[in-house]
Amino acid sequence: MYSLDIPAGSAAERSLVRSLVEYFEARGLPTRVIPVEVLEWGEIECWINDISCTAQPPIRNSEVSGTLGRDVLISSTTKDPDNVWATYWSSVEKGASAIVFYDEYPNIGRRRIVVNEIPSYSSKTKMRADIPAVHIPQITLANLKKSREVNISVRTLKRVSQGSTIEVFTGDREPKVLVTTHHDRWLTGFRDNSMGVLIVMKLVELLSKLNIPARLVSFTGEEFGDPSESSFYWAYGSRIYSKQVVDSDIDLAVVVDTAHVEPVEVDIAGVRGLESRLGLIKVSERPIGIGYTDAASLVAEGIPSLVLHNLSSIKPVYHTDADRYPGRSAEAIITKIARSIVNVVKEFEKGDVRQLYRAYVEQVYRTSPPDIRNYLMATLDYTALSKCLIKHYTALAIEGTYRDYYTEIRLLTYSDILRGIESGFKYTILYEDVEVDLSDADLIRETAKTRIEEVVSCYKK
Repeated sequence: MYSLDIPAGSAAERSLVRSLVEYFEARGLPTRVIPVEVLEWGEIECWINDISCTAQPPIRNSEVSGTLGRDVLISSTTKDPDNVWATYWSSVEKGASAIVFYDEYPNIGRRRIVVNEIPSYSSKTKMRADIPAVHIPQITLANLKKSREVNISVRTLKRVSQGSTIEVFTGDREPKVLVTTHHDRWLTGFRDNSMGVLIVMKLVELLSKLNIPARLVSFTGEEFGDPSESSFYWAYGSRIYSKQVVDSDIDLAVVVDTAHVEPVEVDIAGVRGLESRLGLIKVSERPIGIGYTDAASLVAEGIPSLVLHNLSSIKPVYHTDADRYPGRSAEAIITKIARSIVNVVKEFEKGDVRQLYRAYVEQVYRTSPPDIRNYLMATLDYTALSKCLIKHYTALAIEGTYRDYYTEIRLLTYSDILRGIESGFKYTILYEDVEVDLSDADLIRETAKTRIEEVVSCYKK
């Protein structure tokens, strides 16, 4: 059953990587395959009584019997399937021996959402999933509820393996722009993220014909794959790549993930006004694309990023077997998005983009308290200052706590967080799992000053 998936480190990934490398090399382009040690996870079989189910990563082999509604809890995925994560750990906290999810959306046969018994998105906390979590189609729910006693049997594969990140170069000069996607996926995964792979393939064709320099990368391990099993489980392949491979000569990363329909949603860090350069496609600003994508890794290393996504509209088919190729209608949007990215790459290669970085620096200046602004002195190198700001003065955070449903991850400056808590909001800062509210205003103000000092030190290097 798990052949639908292309998990990091799997035989399915190796087959896909070979095909992509052949495609790039057939066009005479320098191509490199970068091996990455990953944790491979896959489902072998999943049953609840006589109903076929879908195991949720990263649960292990499990045999559980219990009473439905007492030992074995049952829950909707809700309209936002990411709520499964919160439902799972809170159910374990209540003493559940297993959790059965049914889909809120009709016509969904299978869905996969990574679960964790520990309410954490920290990079320092190891995730745990000893209690089985499975998903059933909505159509089977009534039949299951007739059975008071249930037996859940799950067999999964979980092992350290080797994934592959692919890197290809176009043009005859050192590129300033990095374009990325990821090729691992859960289930059919057309929008997330075969679409991104197809856009990059089209981009390679267009950029090489025009001899425009760019570095294009397809990551392994975006959905899952960290061998340390960090609770910040996604964007692992890009995290390794951005720390080891990307250098300071890259002025912009364009991250393509779930972009499949107009208006394409955009999220930008480190520059402002870039969405107007896309030109050929209709876009709308939707600032939730950094934290959920490989852009989180790139921004953490000080790389300004433009994310093209449709995260707000993909939820009905997110990580499901219904996320299929829609037919030839997809080809037109693939071409439009690819041509729009070409326009962005050309703009950066011409070098006249200083105003985009300056606009970002000025925005941070305007939204910061006076005692913070004093550190943001005038500069001739807005590019360098912008990179230092996103690396040291931003944080991924959710409004509220991990117990709240329907939260979204945002990339915020510490000035944003300070203004928010002074207006009565509460935030949970990822990586460290720190909750802050108005009572922490002095702490955030001091943290902001410290982070700005790090920005200044970074800029002066």
